[in-house]
Amino acid sequence: MLAESLRTRGVYFAFLFGPPRAIERSEASKIHNRICDEFKLDDFAFKYTRAQQGIKDASRGFGIVVERAEGSGKFRIVLDHAGGTRPIRLLLEYQWPVSAEIDAKERFDMASKAVFGALEGDCRRVLAEARIRAQCGAAGGGAREFITNHLLRLSGGRSSVLGSPLTFASVSLHAAPPDPTNDPLADPIRELTIEVLRDEPKSLYLEFAARWGQAPAGARHIDAAMLRPIDETPSAYLDAAHENLRNAITSLGADPESRV
Repeated sequence: MLAESLRTRGVYFAFLFGPPRAIERSEASKIHNRICDEFKLDDFAFKYTRAQQGIKDASRGFGIVVERAEGSGKFRIVLDHAGGTRPIRLLLEYQWPVSAEIDAKERFDMASKAVFGALEGDCRRVLAEARIRAQCGAAGGGAREFITNHLLRLSGGRSSVLGSPLTFASVSLHAAPPDPTNDPLADPIRELTIEVLRDEPKSLYLEFAARWGQAPAGARHIDAAMLRPIDETPSAYLDAAHENLRNAITSLGADPESRV
């Protein structure tokens, strides 16, 4: 893969936090106002929904969407809760065409500061997730050939295992750290999907996700010493995710046969 050709198509970041509770329209409006004040903009659209009527307030779900169109893209802030004992989610999204990239990190920090500053009561973060959608060029000029020949090693007649011509290919990789850590940014769970970009078949589509949880993945017994603090800013987690993605791209394209 050609790391120097990497172009971002969308950035997503989420915190999960608790304790779970309902947020009524008055508090949701205060969150919307705090976001407008933080950004010094008054054109953020606002939508509030309430779910699961008829059960106790503390378990009732809700949804808050605050968004703003920016050119052909969109900046979106979602605060929602599915109800019951599940955590509340703060989701930050930035979508744009590759020709109009914007650094989302500062705005994600501003949005997170505004939302948590407006929320009433304690908010204990239990998970952070950064997700990057991007595209890049393929070594040798063909995305399908790069995936089948270089990543999957399906050379010769084996590349037509599903029939010919093969028009699409995808690879998914998943890695979880073997040992617990209390470092807020080290060793997240990582997932990488590499596909042929459908609207530009010569390019590769990449989706990379990194998740930092309080508790180590797969642990059967948890004690306080094993808990990782989830206390960094969205920009710090996004920086770490970008570094992980670039390292992965460099590693996958390091084979001299790939002619990067």
